[in-house]
Amino acid sequence: MRGFTLGFIISCLVYLILTAILGIIFLVSGSSSYGLVVAIVHSFLLGFITMIIFGVNYHIIPIFSGKDFYSPGLAYLHLVMANLGITGLVLPLIFSGYPSDIPVIVKLSSVLFAVSILVFIYNMLRTFMSPPRTTPIYNPFGQGDKDADKMAIRFTGISIVYLLIGCPLGVMFLFLPHYIPYLRPVHAHINLIGFVSIMIFGVSYHMFPRFTGSPIYSVPIGRLQFYLANLGLIGMALSWWVFEKESNVQHIGLLTFGAVEAVAAVLYIYNSWKTLNQRYV
Repeated sequence: MRGFTLGFIISCLVYLILTAILGIIFLVSGSSSYGLVVAIVHSFLLGFITMIIFGVNYHIIPIFSGKDFYSPGLAYLHLVMANLGITGLVLPLIFSGYPSDIPVIVKLSSVLFAVSILVFIYNMLRTFMSPPRTTPIYNPFGQGDKDADKMAIRFTGISIVYLLIGCPLGVMFLFLPHYIPYLRPVHAHINLIGFVSIMIFGVSYHMFPRFTGSPIYSVPIGRLQFYLANLGLIGMALSWWVFEKESNVQHIGLLTFGAVEAVAAVLYIYNSWKTLNQRYV
């Protein structure tokens, strides 16, 4: 494991501890501070979940692509920028009057974290675009399922697109807080479903065949899940964004597309269960 990958893994564990400490403080103190709540949420989602996703991707992408990693220097830059962005965002929020009083350092730190994401994406794209190695990279996970790998790339690729939408939307909230009540569900679902969940879908479809020694149970089911998951998410986001708040049209839209998203989740569970229960070959 390379140094920058280890750095992301260590960072995510530190933020997990910080989240637990802040959560205990919130429960014990009986605080009603919205700033503290937002700090806890972002310490967990940005600090723990997002940083571990970055670390895992830095480790497995060169292995699965069979290509040399483009720039370790940019990976270290990403690690430093992301940590500065998260700490500068989370710690001041604890003592802030968010959303009516948002410290300047929080706004600047959110921009810094957003830029760090662009560094990550650029590094990954250049890695994918680089020529294959003349000698294969040792792959401790085995060859896996090539059809599943192609499908999984769709999940991981589109999850990065959602990250590019969800992160700037969060930055916008800090500069234009009057949009928070209207677009907060959009921001949350694009990041949690669009980035985190769909990224997990993609990585697991890469890994499950390697765990079981057997192909994915059904690639067509996985492809159907991909389209339904995106349709459900985009439909829910547009229902919150476009339709009048708490109107009947918005309610019907959320129920309809939420059901589509639920079907996608059931397909993933079924496909994963059948895959993991196959016998080793």
